[in-house]
Amino acid sequence: MRFSKLRNDEQGMALILAVFGLVVIGALVAGSFFVGRVEQVTGYNTVWASQAGEAAEAGLGYAMSSIDPVTYEAMPVWSPAAPNEYVTSGSGISGTTSVVYTDSVRRLNQTVFVVRSTGRRVSAGGQVLATQTLAQMVRLAKPTVGVNAAVTVQDPIKFNGNSFAVDGVNAYPPGWGPSDCPSGAPQANNTDDVVGIRSSSGTGMSAADDDNVSGYPADAVPNDPTITSATFRDFLDYTYNTLANQANVKVLVNDTPYNGVAPVIDASSVCDKPVLLNLGEPRRTAGSVTQCYGFFPIVHGTASRLIFASGTRGQGILLVDGDLELVGGFEWTGLIIVRGQMKVTGTGNKITGAILTEGVDIATAGAIGGDAEVHFSKCAFDRAV
Repeated sequence: MRFSKLRNDEQGMALILAVFGLVVIGALVAGSFFVGRVEQVTGYNTVWASQAGEAAEAGLGYAMSSIDPVTYEAMPVWSPAAPNEYVTSGSGISGTTSVVYTDSVRRLNQTVFVVRSTGRRVSAGGQVLATQTLAQMVRLAKPTVGVNAAVTVQDPIKFNGNSFAVDGVNAYPPGWGPSDCPSGAPQANNTDDVVGIRSSSGTGMSAADDDNVSGYPADAVPNDPTITSATFRDFLDYTYNTLANQANVKVLVNDTPYNGVAPVIDASSVCDKPVLLNLGEPRRTAGSVTQCYGFFPIVHGTASRLIFASGTRGQGILLVDGDLELVGGFEWTGLIIVRGQMKVTGTGNKITGAILTEGVDIATAGAIGGDAEVHFSKCAFDRAV
């Protein structure tokens, strides 16, 4: 039997091949780990970027829905020389500090704003892991409702008693001041004053009522041909229906008296706006609900008759499809538009702002301090719209 001998140049090949194989396998394993690590980091970055983007969207949503419109209205126009902007911050996910946003609002002109929201995903140690910035142009739209009287009606008003007050002289609502009225203080020289009652027919006033009605340039203007049904339904850039169909309108469908109409705060001591009968806080006195000072809702009564029971209050725009009846102790600051008739009875009814109604029957009774009062206020009207 013969045995062949290995050639000298073939000796040690098995070891070399084994080492080479280990190197290749090691490289494959290391590459797999590297690719896996890259994919893991990429996945984390994608999630963090998505969370930061959601936080930025939450910031835009907050700026659109939660910042008091009066804050926007009070802002000066931004310029490089006067870089004024409104900045606020919050959490993109309720109860967390790892996903946050910062809002920046700049006023470009009287009606246009740019809102920028920067969302951040932050580590437990405070390191910023991802950042996303979104921006949106916003236009502040306000209904242009022509108001040139404290009370505007088509039908003559039926007054009962001689202790009521209808006043067209512009003034702050009771207890309000410059901080509540960014549109400015009442002007001198009757600049912002209006007549007390303006009607398309007779006003219904008698000689005995003259000392209860005041305004400028006249206490009352009867037979005004500019007052038609359209006065109460069609406005310059809105209609009654478009106002009633705005988002978050509070719709009151009952024809039985509404009780318990008063501002409400939630468990976090924030104005609880979703509560149906939370219509804002018109008062600026001790014990008032300060959290609801900036809440001016649109309230829409859809029944044939809307009745507010005694001891109720609110502010904003009150739209009534049918008749409105106030049975005493009702306080409202803002604008009231009634498509039907309006009846005011009892004591303690105080309306500050303006009323547009196609018919009014103001019945008063009791002491002077408790009788119906209607006072024009440009500040209240501007805040409401």
